[in-house]
Amino acid sequence: MTTPYAAHKYVNAQLEAAGLDVRIPPQMMYNYTSQRVAKGKAPFIKWDDKKGVDQADLERWTQAYVAKKAQPAEEAEEAKSE
Repeated sequence: MTTPYAAHKYVNAQLEAAGLDVRIPPQMMYNYTSQRVAKGKAPFIKWDDKKGVDQADLERWTQAYVAKKAQPAEEAEEAKSE
């Protein structure tokens, strides 16, 4: 388990490793985890106020997020080569 701040650093490292020029701000992870719980909503990434962000769920979410961000970049490259 980790903090939302550390989670944002992990996501940004994965985005960079994928060669994407996209970064997320720390506040995004707080909004997707603790702030949603505080508002009575389900978090997008499993989060517990004592344990923090669930690492396995963070990895699952990050893989999907990186894939989503990579798709428009791939489509732009294909359009350039046509």
